[in-house]
Amino acid sequence: MKFQPTLIALAVTAAATAAQAQSSLLDGPLQAPTLRSSSTPTPSQPLVKPGLPSRPELPMATAPAAVPAAPAGPAGQDAGRTVRLEQQQAHPSGVTMMLTGITYRVDSVIVSASITNLSDRPVSLNRGNSLVLIDDRGRAHPFVPPTDNPEVQVAARSRVNANFVFIGPLTGDIRSVQLSTNGPSGSRSDRLTSTPSFLFRVPVS
Repeated sequence: MKFQPTLIALAVTAAATAAQAQSSLLDGPLQAPTLRSSSTPTPSQPLVKPGLPSRPELPMATAPAAVPAAPAGPAGQDAGRTVRLEQQQAHPSGVTMMLTGITYRVDSVIVSASITNLSDRPVSLNRGNSLVLIDDRGRAHPFVPPTDNPEVQVAARSRVNANFVFIGPLTGDIRSVQLSTNGPSGSRSDRLTSTPSFLFRVPVS
């Protein structure tokens, strides 16, 4: 048959063309398509200016409570003489008061104390101006209350150190003074009272 050589020639030509195409693909390296990713533009100036680290913010200092000024010591004694004390009393309400010192000055007497209130309610030590110092001659020396806490209130479950200032001086041959809180209005035994009554006798020398 006459058409058979022609078909064979076309088959050979197609095979040669396919081989040439495959050869050209294998000769060159494959290149992956380029992916364009979105990027954030770089600012012309840095976002944070370089330099020293910022100073940490310091807590505000609380100003100490103002204590009434008390000048120097009683007549016949050295100015500002201090006697150390360790007198402590515990009240059934959960309040403990400890006297740590007494200072005699020219026109005042200062009693230093530590008060601990373990109860669940605030208590007052000067209800009705009842915090007073009395010498053994029966003379009363009134208390000078702080303007921001005139009743000397102590918060629940807290402890405070206080300087009680009394008008002086002590005159004459005084051997002892008596410090009392809440006077006749307070209680020495009531577990629920907010005005515990304390009574201390302090030697002068």
